[in-house]
Amino acid sequence: MRSPDTRTHPQPGEIWLSRPPYLLLAHILEIDDRQDPAVVSYVLHDEDGFVLEQVSRASLDRGWWHSFQPMARHYG
Repeated sequence: MRSPDTRTHPQPGEIWLSRPPYLLLAHILEIDDRQDPAVVSYVLHDEDGFVLEQVSRASLDRGWWHSFQPMARHYG
């Protein structure tokens, strides 16, 4: 299995996609990088866009990158 890109940090307003086997979307609300590890707050949506839960101050550690990846937008 390929190692996740831990250099890419989520930014407020971005949408991150869960890694398989699930299809969930995390809408990033806030990042606090003043601590180690940084923390992220986000709203988790299912594949139809329904809100599942709001997560506050989850550790932005290796587990984050094993669970989520930046959503690549394709135009055209």
